[in-house]
Amino acid sequence: KSFFSTKDPIWTHTTSGNTNIRCLVDKVNEMETKSVLFTRSCYNQKYKVSRMFKGIFDKDRKKAYGRHKFREGMNFQEDLLFATDDYRCAVIMVTTTVCGRHRTYDLRIRGAYVILRPPAKCLEEYLKYEKHGKVIYEPSCPSILKRQ
Repeated sequence: KSFFSTKDPIWTHTTSGNTNIRCLVDKVNEMETKSVLFTRSCYNQKYKVSRMFKGIFDKDRKKAYGRHKFREGMNFQEDLLFATDDYRCAVIMVTTTVCGRHRTYDLRIRGAYVILRPPAKCLEEYLKYEKHGKVIYEPSCPSILKRQ
């Protein structure tokens, strides 16, 4: 929950997912005790795609920072595996349950820290789970936040 407690954008810097998207970013709209409302945006090919999600914090799962549901029959769950002490970087396991259980790992960075190299400890933790992640953040990504 602490990782989501920010007005700064949360960028997916690196993912193990087989994807052609780039510039994936979450922007928190509203934070409540048990849930968070956020907008997830990315470029799919050259088109901007944005969707609103409601994440439910699951108090029974210590490391979980959210269980998000979208569209009937489609689910994904995100577990915080590691975060730096200042919460500027985190390793997230994303589990989808569409056509069976599938896991991917993301390295996410809050705010302007994304222009720096990910902190060494965060990168080290990410590499424990995924050795061949794909960097989907690029210098032009902040412009996605300006376009409506």
